[in-house]
Amino acid sequence: MMHLFFALFVLCIADANRQDVMEMSMPDIAIGPTDIQHSNKNFKFAAYYGDHMVLQRAPKQAVVWGYHPFTYVYVGVTVGNSTQYGLVNTQGVWSVILDPVEGPGPYNITAHGLAGEITLTDVLFGDVWVCSGQSNMEFTVRMGNNASEEIQDADNFPNIRVFTVNQRAGSSTPLSDFTIKNSIKQYWSVASNTSIGGTDRDWGYFSAVCWLYGKYLYQKLGYPVGLVNTCWGGTPVEAWSSPDALFKCGLFRTPHDTGKNSNMTIYGVIWYQGESNAPSPHNYNCTFPSMISDWRAKFHSSHGQNDPSFPFGFVMLGANEADMTKFDGFPEIRWHQTADFGYVPNSKMVNTFMANAMDLPDFLNSVGSIHPGDKQDVARRLVNASLAVAYHHTDIVYQAPLPTGYKVDTEPRTLELVYNNGSEALQLRNNVGFEICCSYGNVTECDDQSWWVHTSINRITPSTVILSTATCPAKNVTGVRYAWRVTPCSFKECALYSFLSTFPASPFLYTNTTFSRDGSYTISRTQPHPITK
Repeated sequence: MMHLFFALFVLCIADANRQDVMEMSMPDIAIGPTDIQHSNKNFKFAAYYGDHMVLQRAPKQAVVWGYHPFTYVYVGVTVGNSTQYGLVNTQGVWSVILDPVEGPGPYNITAHGLAGEITLTDVLFGDVWVCSGQSNMEFTVRMGNNASEEIQDADNFPNIRVFTVNQRAGSSTPLSDFTIKNSIKQYWSVASNTSIGGTDRDWGYFSAVCWLYGKYLYQKLGYPVGLVNTCWGGTPVEAWSSPDALFKCGLFRTPHDTGKNSNMTIYGVIWYQGESNAPSPHNYNCTFPSMISDWRAKFHSSHGQNDPSFPFGFVMLGANEADMTKFDGFPEIRWHQTADFGYVPNSKMVNTFMANAMDLPDFLNSVGSIHPGDKQDVARRLVNASLAVAYHHTDIVYQAPLPTGYKVDTEPRTLELVYNNGSEALQLRNNVGFEICCSYGNVTECDDQSWWVHTSINRITPSTVILSTATCPAKNVTGVRYAWRVTPCSFKECALYSFLSTFPASPFLYTNTTFSRDGSYTISRTQPHPITK
């Protein structure tokens, strides 16, 4: 069983004085049970378990495991009136799958065996969410906007429980549990001003995005939420990926695994990462979806209780630099975060949801503009999409405006973009952000010899945007893109928003020879649109 423990708890490291876009040196963390031999001298729960924790509620079944000094004996685990049994294996490890628990609790969970009896107290059953990624996920409540108010407000949410992995949990030997010294930064804790406010250090616990997501979600669900904070500043997506996942994308190097443990039952994952892949973004449209699929497969295969397509939410990268002319890296990552569809969920990224943070720049943040302080809007947008996708609330407007078709009229030199099949209610906040691709000579496609030029908005209707193509001869227009900048706009002032949700329209890039020919055309939503230039 312990060989099934693959990857999850990740170490949180960030340097507040550096820009979080550089790949960092990572310690090797292998996969396997070799640390167990140092842990089975006593009858105890695995280090992840503790008083005040949250286990996954029904209809899923939570897993409880630990160590016992005697092998080939049974350990019983009792919750309420239900007791389940597991056999201690040759490595001194026992594991029990509990019956589904619907009520929130609190409960005492008692394990009893030949070596005696041990108990976890004040355990709640609710939804367990893992929060992972790089330093924008590590970015703490103490560092964000309205920090004092948020920290004090945490006292009002005792049914949210939090757990944080330490940045020093690295090891050159295989790990299946947090048995090395200082591998846990924050044991399971009841939400409070102390557990959420953390230490006086900027990069102490607790994660702002993780906490705010959990708080807003709890306000909607009304039952306990468990938050597992596991992140590592400066990491590329490859560091979170198994060799299997990388192989699917044509990558054969051995990754620096970040040490994840899949022998737990969860509801889903939220993710904030991509900055470190921005310098070389080209294969992110494969590596990111592949990582998601691999995590799901590893979690599901560990004990069968995790959904093979459990919900996975992510943050579309925010702005970074005050120079709004730069377009390298970040725009491509944003597009690739959706596997080049421009939206999620899609056929390559099922049961995923996202929050677009591109319109939330913070150039004066003390730890760098790559770390925007407004994590409240990020979390609200994540929860909104989560309720629709992960919790199947049908009354939620969560999809951002995105073109589904266009009409070319070469005589008045206009390009009319149709949003969400004509059902979108658009709100215009400024006239900047659209560009058209101009291809000269005999070139009929948007390629490296073409030019992207700004174009103005002539007017909008409730669900269309009419662009002028006067900056390029009609026969030379071969593409259109929107918000294709590292920093596409100032705070909440991008050109287009949804009137219903107030969320920003998604960035996009479409190229096609039909942009130079009169007629009405459809943009397929069932296939990706790779970046050609």
